[in-house]
Amino acid sequence: MIHRLYTPAAPLGWFVKCFWYWEGAPQTHAKEQLMPNGEAAIIFNLRDDPMRIYDARDLTRCESFGHAVLSGPRTRPFVIDTSQQDRVFGIEFQPGGSFPFFRVPTSEFCDTEVSLEYLWRSSVNEIREQLLAAPDIDRMMAITQTILRRLIVRPLELHPGVTFALHRFCSRPQTPVASVLDRIGLSHRRFAQLFQTQVGITPKSFNRVLRFQSVLRRVHRASNIDWCGVALDCGYYDQAHFIHDFQEFSGFTPTVYAARATEHLNHVPLV
Repeated sequence: MIHRLYTPAAPLGWFVKCFWYWEGAPQTHAKEQLMPNGEAAIIFNLRDDPMRIYDARDLTRCESFGHAVLSGPRTRPFVIDTSQQDRVFGIEFQPGGSFPFFRVPTSEFCDTEVSLEYLWRSSVNEIREQLLAAPDIDRMMAITQTILRRLIVRPLELHPGVTFALHRFCSRPQTPVASVLDRIGLSHRRFAQLFQTQVGITPKSFNRVLRFQSVLRRVHRASNIDWCGVALDCGYYDQAHFIHDFQEFSGFTPTVYAARATEHLNHVPLV
């Protein structure tokens, strides 16, 4: 099994969290549920099969996306077929990081997937062919950086109010939206519009996803979990509120997630 991560330098690194490569993962289960984290990602399948994404609520329903797909920022879980993860290359964006690379507002990709050919047309085949021809993984990373820089269609920046809000929300997941508005001088309506256009989801939803992710980091593969303590520490006002949010974002109760958790924080085996 081969797994590699690479973090590009600034300014690209301000928008791209990492490139990753995965090959030869053990196939211990057929499907895997992925948790929402509010970030967009691009996945290239370097085998011949088209990629399929399943509805987490109905595994008989799926969509096929060829060999490259943009998965938008999410507030709901989705399911992948692990047999199609045998050799894959990914681009994981920072929150709001995909905005400079597409002419379509990021909000258009919320909780959905889009075939990358629809957005980048012939560039998709060029990228995939160069990835397949690369002599090693380091060359794959270098190729992707070069092509990404060429595909920038907007300035490598977000609105200053959105940038400030992202910094506050990500460093302090319980930050109220109102406290950010007090600092940036925008109306609630204007800020919500800008944030959703560039990050893809509303400020409130983004904050909720971050709080859910903070729970996952606290309990991931832990033993003897104090769920009440976790809920309070992460900003939930009572146990019912915590369980409701956890099930909405994950599709599992907290105890079922803890029992099924693997080494990968946001991946849960299904069948």
